[in-house]
Amino acid sequence: MKNAKRVLLFVIVMIGVPVFIDWVIFGNTFPSNIDNQAWAGFLGSYLGGVATLIAVFITIRDNNKKLELQKKEDEEKEREQKRYSIKPYLDTRYNFFEESSIVGSNDRVFDMKGDKVEKLRYRFTPLDVNYIKMRKESTSYVYLKYTIRNIGAGSAVDMKIKINGFSGGIAIAKDEIVNIYLIIEMGQLKECDINIVLDYWDMERIGHYYQKDSMTICIEGTEQIVKPGEHTQAIEVVKQKINY
Repeated sequence: MKNAKRVLLFVIVMIGVPVFIDWVIFGNTFPSNIDNQAWAGFLGSYLGGVATLIAVFITIRDNNKKLELQKKEDEEKEREQKRYSIKPYLDTRYNFFEESSIVGSNDRVFDMKGDKVEKLRYRFTPLDVNYIKMRKESTSYVYLKYTIRNIGAGSAVDMKIKINGFSGGIAIAKDEIVNIYLIIEMGQLKECDINIVLDYWDMERIGHYYQKDSMTICIEGTEQIVKPGEHTQAIEVVKQKINY
């Protein structure tokens, strides 16, 4: 509709201008120092110059729009390239652990009763080591290690690890491995659901990501079995709120 109006206006101007000139300039009775032929030459040159000026203005405006659009596209490409050049990639695994496991400076220990996290710690105590050794044959306690390895291009910072809703802070540098030790007191429970969410940024805070792991711990006779549930790769958070 907008283009149709512009075409109609152009046609009106193209028809109206010659009629207007003929009526006002060539067909009037006002005295003049020059004849109609001179007026025709002058108006032709004048209107030609105006038309050229308008054409130049339109060309400059269109070029400026194209340059601005190209600049935005280049900035977006540069931002995207930078985002990929520093993007973390967290690979996750889990398995059972024993008393010989060593808790590193960036590792975490979660004490749980069933599916409820009681507290978060940063090391094993000598008592923990003895208990883990003594309870090897017991199905009432589960010792699960959740390993996170950053195999991406950059560090994962401002990171929150949530286990069944209980949150703890952490950061994982490029090529670093962090272990999360879960000491789970099962009691009389035969099943326990574990839901883990990793929420983190890249080191320039350009990309914001989250990923999930879930599993069910089952006690079957004298065996402890971990049944895998949902597992997602890193998903970028896009402005809207993510429901965990």
